[in-house]
Amino acid sequence: MGGRIIEVHLNTLSRASSVKLLQNCSHKTLLEDDAVENLVSKCGNHPLSLKVIAGHLQSGFTVPEVASQLDRLPRQPEFSQRLQEMFTALPEQLQGILIKLSVFRTWFDAEAAADVIGCHRVDMKFELHYLKCRHLIEQDDWGQFTRSEPSRPSPQEARYSLHTLTRFFLQDNRTPPMAALYIQAEHNFVKLFWKRLEKIGKLAETNSLDALAQIDDNRVHLEQCLDLLIREGAVPDVSKTKRFHKQYSVCMTWELFLDISKRLKFCQNVAERALKQGNRRSYCFYKAMEAEQLVAKFQYGKAIQMLQKPFAILGELESVDQEEKNSMKLVKALLHYVKAHAFGCMQKNGDALSEIKTSLQQCKSVSGNSYFAARLVNQQGAIYMNMGKYMESLDCHLNAYEILKKSAASDLLLDVPTYLMNIGTGYSEMGKDVRQQKPLEAIKHFEKAIDYYDRSLSTEKRLHMDEYIKTALTLKNKAMAYCHLHRLSEGLRMAEQSLTIRRKYLPQKNPDVCRGLIFVAQIHYDMGREKQKSGDGREKNTSRIIFLT
Repeated sequence: MGGRIIEVHLNTLSRASSVKLLQNCSHKTLLEDDAVENLVSKCGNHPLSLKVIAGHLQSGFTVPEVASQLDRLPRQPEFSQRLQEMFTALPEQLQGILIKLSVFRTWFDAEAAADVIGCHRVDMKFELHYLKCRHLIEQDDWGQFTRSEPSRPSPQEARYSLHTLTRFFLQDNRTPPMAALYIQAEHNFVKLFWKRLEKIGKLAETNSLDALAQIDDNRVHLEQCLDLLIREGAVPDVSKTKRFHKQYSVCMTWELFLDISKRLKFCQNVAERALKQGNRRSYCFYKAMEAEQLVAKFQYGKAIQMLQKPFAILGELESVDQEEKNSMKLVKALLHYVKAHAFGCMQKNGDALSEIKTSLQQCKSVSGNSYFAARLVNQQGAIYMNMGKYMESLDCHLNAYEILKKSAASDLLLDVPTYLMNIGTGYSEMGKDVRQQKPLEAIKHFEKAIDYYDRSLSTEKRLHMDEYIKTALTLKNKAMAYCHLHRLSEGLRMAEQSLTIRRKYLPQKNPDVCRGLIFVAQIHYDMGREKQKSGDGREKNTSRIIFLT
């Protein structure tokens, strides 16, 4: 399991397996052989059909009654009629429960079912068992699996899913009373999984490995929750400091399971709804997050233009309550941060530095060590790096890393690999800056850079985030540090690993792939020159620093 999806194709069974399945599911092992053979034949040895028929037999239908109307193909009108008969035979309370359970697109546990239905968890287990015995829902063996990661113990709670044919039936035959129950279930579903998303976001600030595990286990439900939230028109609140950090954690978390287009659409819809409801603070928050997604899509000018209205609205807002004032400062800090990010990507470093300093001033006046504050400091370091101020950049990246460590006391955080890589890059740039005047000092800087790159790669692996685009960048940076130390063979190995990852995930004509190819070729060229100079065909192991032209 552990986030890995296994696709299973349900093919027809052998005659012996079909008979065994029908007998086991119906608990009627004393069925006459001819009767079993007849039912199996009419079901075409299809496992889903057999399970539905088993449910009919358990519900009290006789073998002749089932056999007389059974067709070979599943989901024929005869099947809908049989499902209708099974549904009608259920007590009214169980009919309502089954309708509400159909809101789940995939597996669910008894706790989630109880919250969506609106009943006690113990009562829910009895109802689920009743429906399972009628083969209207299925129970998987999730609790039997053990996980290899210590942070992800094997859950003991059983998981259930609505039978495929039952789901089709309920979707195609939803009456107005059933639709009302379904809408209530959707509302409860959103409340439940939005709370889970907030908890996962909070957990991601202290132990991202456990947060990633919970995302894997709830991914389908979380995406469905966000879709339903937009449709219901609910607007998350950011009027208090804690609520701001909670919503920012949610936005940080969805980066792990939503692509940019979906995040952009969600922010657009929530911002528009917030403005219509007069919730201007939430409007400004989600407009800032929307602009951040535009920056990720390289639409820097559009992102900066989008921030003009939120800035104007915040300038008009007044509040007597101190908590609301603090929340407003954090929203302002977010707007300035996104603007600084966009300016930095446009290489307008002066404007970017001014914006990020304003952002930090707003943030530090309210909250010190937080995930949000660490990102602001890290962004300031990136701006200094673009300006060639490597000492200031390194100080910022080290500070951002220390803020995370103080706030979480753990390295298993989503941003840690990036911060460690940035620290390594800072040391590498300082090494390049002094390699001519102070070669021994430069060597120490490059060795420190390699150490931080290794720590970044190790943390990625522990978080199961390795072997992706970010890894390729770290490997390339590490390869460059090796080359500056004249350890060309090690540099070549890192550069080739980086290129392999980029070729796997990027188009072949992508600029990063092209640059990777040129970098590998340059290392081969320099190795050839060194072998030629040595005269014996071997690469000399020296401590002098070379500069790749």
